[in-house]
Amino acid sequence: MDDLDILLSVIENPTRRRILEALVREPHYPLQLSRELGMSQQIIMKHLKVLEDNRMVRSYPEESDQGGPMRKRYVPISGFTIIVDVGLGLFSVESSRREMEEESDHLQARVEGEEGFQDLTERVMALRRELSILDGQMDELRKKREEFIDRKEKLLDEAVHLVESAPLDYSQRHVVFEYIQHPDIDPKRLADYLGLRDDVVKEILRPYQTRDDQDG
Repeated sequence: MDDLDILLSVIENPTRRRILEALVREPHYPLQLSRELGMSQQIIMKHLKVLEDNRMVRSYPEESDQGGPMRKRYVPISGFTIIVDVGLGLFSVESSRREMEEESDHLQARVEGEEGFQDLTERVMALRRELSILDGQMDELRKKREEFIDRKEKLLDEAVHLVESAPLDYSQRHVVFEYIQHPDIDPKRLADYLGLRDDVVKEILRPYQTRDDQDG
């Protein structure tokens, strides 16, 4: 499976999503997750293994604060983004991963005394203000992206009708539509993408390649 398939197979499970939601807030022990999610430790450990095997979390041993045996603490190590667009003539899936800091200084900090509490209060309010501004900016970006998607969908819908009405067979229509949909891909890369021979794709696209040369 490629990385996108791995990500989708992991997060399709609601329990694993809830585990990730807890871990990005702060590191947890399996017992803590078991209590928070209302599930047995055996089930929690099963899902943690899946997350660890797929490089989304890692564990490290830590001494028990009550003098008991060593226990494992889990932290997230990989952030990711998945974007799926489906519309008229449009099907696009993108994914990316990024490394995460395991435990930054602000997670390990402890507030001590009245002065520390005042600092905490001020920083909480400052963080809320900063996040409110950032959320507003991201909302504007989402709205702008929706406008772009709407325009792209209209163009691809036109491409669908144009190719369907052309005197081409199924394979030719497929190649021409993908050629329109991916303007940055040359015929050779398009052939690799579609699993077709280079010469077949080049022959289908020859009229459009000639026009591209003339336009250039």
